[in-house]
Amino acid sequence: MKLLGMLLTILLLTLPGVEASAASRELIQPGDVFPELQLVTPATAEDRDYLQLTGEIFTPSQIKAELLLVEFLNVHCPHCQSQAPVYNELFRLIEENPETRGKIKLLGLAVGNLNKEVKKFKQAYQVPFPILADPRFETLRAIGGSSTPLSIYIRQHKPGKAGIVSGVGQGFNKNAKKLYQRLIQLAAVDPEELKRQTQAAAEKQARLQPILPAAELETRVRTALTRFGVIKDFAKLALISGRQVYTAAIDQAGKRERLFAEVTSRASVCDICHDVHFIYLFDRSTRIIGFEPLQLTKYGNHDWDKNEVETMRNRVLGKHLTAPQPFDPAVDAISSATMTSAIIFDSLAQGEGLIKELRDLGLL
Repeated sequence: MKLLGMLLTILLLTLPGVEASAASRELIQPGDVFPELQLVTPATAEDRDYLQLTGEIFTPSQIKAELLLVEFLNVHCPHCQSQAPVYNELFRLIEENPETRGKIKLLGLAVGNLNKEVKKFKQAYQVPFPILADPRFETLRAIGGSSTPLSIYIRQHKPGKAGIVSGVGQGFNKNAKKLYQRLIQLAAVDPEELKRQTQAAAEKQARLQPILPAAELETRVRTALTRFGVIKDFAKLALISGRQVYTAAIDQAGKRERLFAEVTSRASVCDICHDVHFIYLFDRSTRIIGFEPLQLTKYGNHDWDKNEVETMRNRVLGKHLTAPQPFDPAVDAISSATMTSAIIFDSLAQGEGLIKELRDLGLL
């Protein structure tokens, strides 16, 4: 207890405001530099030719265009599915006009999806522009996004120089012609002037809030830990990352073991779905030993039933945070809850960073 108290005291004294430094970040805004994401070059010659790319890896700035529309989507999101014909029409408008062909380009990033899912989506909706799979949500995380569909309009510089965000669109685009006209206007904006503009009035990404008040959340964590024995030295850790992590020494059968619990709150990938909230527990070997839902929903925003929760629990228990399990929707997804299932797996895959923090504190 003394060692733990000293560690927490040092953190709180030397890192003021550590609780406020949450892992969530604000959504990228107009005037911001679009990050140079490391992306895998499309497999088909048609997509490579459209983007004018060579090599196996590329960054957005290498795409030759005046304006690049990067569309973040998930193939299971109903709005993303409904939007596909709209963007197909948008692509046609761009390509049929010599004034815009080659100057405005589209790129889809399918977050939480595998290549085989993207291929099936493109075939089903006859999508003519490139869509790249991002099964670990890395691209969405890099720009501070949460839900899909999400459109980022990027005014390109010369190749090799990162573009400037000229617009952000959250939600379902329903009118291809209006969007086309907007893209033409954005393509005419000077990138350097755009960079200088102030964005005080820009709408900010609302920070995801825990589903329960702090006291009730702590009770839920304590209850989950109590299943493993008598709790001693229960405490919430003050981590640099701002992650909600609790720890306790557990007495069971004459032995004492330190356990940990993280409360995970993630925005849904789909803009019409409920957010994802759950608790998972792990021991000092980084093995996951508990999984408790706070809010898990499926199609229609219906809560998971006990059998569905137990199925997911069986999927993740016994796995180690230091060896993330890849998500396979054909095997791991709860029926009608593929997006929620993918978020759970992705959240657990972020456990490697947490383990490093705990090791740096001497708790592992």
